Amino acid sequence: MHDVIVIGAGPAGNMAALRLAEAGLDVAVLDWRADIGDKLCTGIIGRECAAKFPPDPAYVYRAANAAAIVSPSGRRYRVAKSEPQAYIVDRVAYVNSFAVKAREAGAHYLLEHRVTSLDIRKDGAGIVATFNGREKTLKAKMLVIAGGFGSPLLRMAGLSSGKPEDYMIGCQAVVDAPELHETEVFVGEKIVPNSFGWIVPLKEGKALVGMAPRKQVGGHMDILLETLKSKGVVKSVIGQTQTWGIPIRPLPKTYGTRALVVGDSAGLVKPTTGGGIYYALLSGELAAQTIAEAFEADNFSSRQLARYEKAWKGVFGRELRVGYYARLLFETLNDKQLESLLEEFLSEGVLNEVMNAPDFSFDWHSNVILKVLRHTNMRKVIRSFGPAVAPFAARLLRTRA
Repeated sequence: MHDVIVIGAGPAGNMAALRLAEAGLDVAVLDWRADIGDKLCTGIIGRECAAKFPPDPAYVYRAANAAAIVSPSGRRYRVAKSEPQAYIVDRVAYVNSFAVKAREAGAHYLLEHRVTSLDIRKDGAGIVATFNGREKTLKAKMLVIAGGFGSPLLRMAGLSSGKPEDYMIGCQAVVDAPELHETEVFVGEKIVPNSFGWIVPLKEGKALVGMAPRKQVGGHMDILLETLKSKGVVKSVIGQTQTWGIPIRPLPKTYGTRALVVGDSAGLVKPTTGGGIYYALLSGELAAQTIAEAFEADNFSSRQLARYEKAWKGVFGRELRVGYYARLLFETLNDKQLESLLEEFLSEGVLNEVMNAPDFSFDWHSNVILKVLRHTNMRKVIRSFGPAVAPFAARLLRTRA
């Protein structure tokens, strides 16, 4: 019997395995993939994430201190800071680096093992996994579910109905864009209704073009690619467009008897951008801390493990809550309202007070969102949008700064 079985070798699962192995526990990590970290993702991490969980310099495609926002009418707003605010990294290599460290600390990795069922009881937990067409049963005292968005294992653990509700569909393609040097973000009905699209430079003239609409992509990805081709930004598309689910709200409960849920599986993703690497790493670390305490107390009850949810809510729960209602507010806006919002938000006065403030952070959005909503000029603009926006604006304004 293992002490802990971690299901999923993404950033959250690998971090949990690393910290648990460092604590001297017997850890097994199972993942259905052959290559660790091989998941669709833009691969952008903020400055704070890079400082806390440093990537090998060889994994960093480029540092980013500026980006452009393109309005529905095509107006381009460039936002720049004097120092890098984010880093575009080789996502696969970065995530795998934590697995390498976890292995070195003693964790056992079982790749190409797909977990098909869970059996959680008061006296222990078991899983059944398939490998090369054969079933394998493993047992442990604790489970960490890190299998990604919409995992059916959540229903088996009694932590989800199995029907994801609040989510986006990420859609992305690798393109040839040799003249692109900065990230660009696109908004507007013609590009993607109620959401945003992007083009992110990598290295050697390659870039990622993508978008994150609600629940269906339709023909919007083709329109974005053709628009960028017509402008000469994109020369060609490399390979096929791929899609993946992005949760934008946490599970109602991320813990149960002998089980914790981390990362995308738990819905711990920034609702504003869909970015999940940093919060996944943090959740894995917090889960490991909670599990270590459970072993010390020899108590794996739901009540004991509730400390995990309290911990992550204390670190970034407010970020998720503010980001969620900000997204709902954004989704009510039409193109004319978006133009007005961007014109005011990205004016020199607001930029100096909000975006250029010392506490601005790519990793923590709530302060920026609340400052924008409480800015005198921005409040006037938002009020002019009418009653559809009011419930979400009011909910946000009641949040403490």
